[in-house]
Amino acid sequence: MSVGYLPMLQRMKIKLCLLIWIVFVSCSLSVHGSDEFAMKTRIQFGVIKNDNASENIFPSGFLNFDEGLNLNRAELILEKVPQSNIKPRIGPFPGPKPGLADWGFEIDLRYGEDAAITFGLDDELEVNEGNERLYLLPQWFLNGYLPIADGFSWIVGSWFTSIGHEIGAPVDPPTAFYTHAYAFTYQPVKHVGAMGALKLPFDRESGLWSSGLGIVQGWNNLQDNNNDKTLIFDLRWRSPDFRTWLDMENIVGYEQSEQGTTDQTRPFNAVSSTDEKLLRRMHSVTLSHSFTRLHRIVVNAVYGKQEGGDTIADANNPPGFLITQESRWYGVNLNYYFQWRENKQLGMRAEWFRDEQGAHALLPEGIYRSLTMNLSWWVQDGLRIRPELRYDQYSGNGKPFAGQVPTIFFGEEEQQWVASLDATWFYTL
Repeated sequence: MSVGYLPMLQRMKIKLCLLIWIVFVSCSLSVHGSDEFAMKTRIQFGVIKNDNASENIFPSGFLNFDEGLNLNRAELILEKVPQSNIKPRIGPFPGPKPGLADWGFEIDLRYGEDAAITFGLDDELEVNEGNERLYLLPQWFLNGYLPIADGFSWIVGSWFTSIGHEIGAPVDPPTAFYTHAYAFTYQPVKHVGAMGALKLPFDRESGLWSSGLGIVQGWNNLQDNNNDKTLIFDLRWRSPDFRTWLDMENIVGYEQSEQGTTDQTRPFNAVSSTDEKLLRRMHSVTLSHSFTRLHRIVVNAVYGKQEGGDTIADANNPPGFLITQESRWYGVNLNYYFQWRENKQLGMRAEWFRDEQGAHALLPEGIYRSLTMNLSWWVQDGLRIRPELRYDQYSGNGKPFAGQVPTIFFGEEEQQWVASLDATWFYTL
């Protein structure tokens, strides 16, 4: 990085912070006294324990690595929700089309151990250096609605990904478990860019349809290491009775790393000595159905592929840290929920997942299987307590459990039990 480039990055971050502050102040003033504006808090912490001598519970924890007591997040969320019959990343909703344009915004401020870092922003804050609990700005965006066709919505800024079933927040649905599926470990967490979603003009008898298209800075990046943007697009369908949902989501783009710099392309690192562009793509299909008010099922299937480069990692890195051949990962997870009381939900998840060539920078190639069961208990409005038990089993040439991050390849176990108890408190100020 040249000397002249560093001041430019600093100026970019200062301008970004000023922009966020100006948007917040102007929006707060414009909606003063309006029910549309909300200030929320979200606090999540948990106790987690595995059945081996290692303190590491990755990969079943993903966003945090250590057993014991974890402060996952303490968040302040500022938002104004626009009136709309469609939302980008979520899909269409029943009801009449609003006749007027509207706009909104969201800003999330987080402190905690769930390290969903935006490269080029959170990772460069001096306050985070050497700390396990980090200050993060995971979401900051403007969004809005236009009465075009049957309804059009848009979002610009930094936001949690729409690719995959789970998201990077403890919101149920879709994230009904404390630990995460392997599919989540292999998907992006968030994007910086722009996206639009259009409600398609089909007859009500055929259900509700929408299509979304966006351009982003790759996976989890504010700064990208090439001039090629990444494309995300989706197609969503809701049954006429709104009990069955189908979501088909995709992300495609060149995500090669630079020599000596892999932070912004993790967890899939591929480097070309000739600056060849290396394509990465991932596809997710999620089908959910509510049989009754008590019984709901969700099936999620994912497929991804990263092109390999011609650069091999040095001996200080774990095996497969740099991808040198076309690498694929794919799997399916089945989720079942039983709302057996008004304030209690039983959840069960079974997953099969394969990483063919060890594409993930921290995991060996092989087949991963997991079973998870939990009980979600809403003690009162805004407070959820959730005991959970999980079993993981691996088949392959490595040993991913009972190791130390980042050298997961040199663990001691091919299976792992994880028990946890977490609490999440939601409150609107």
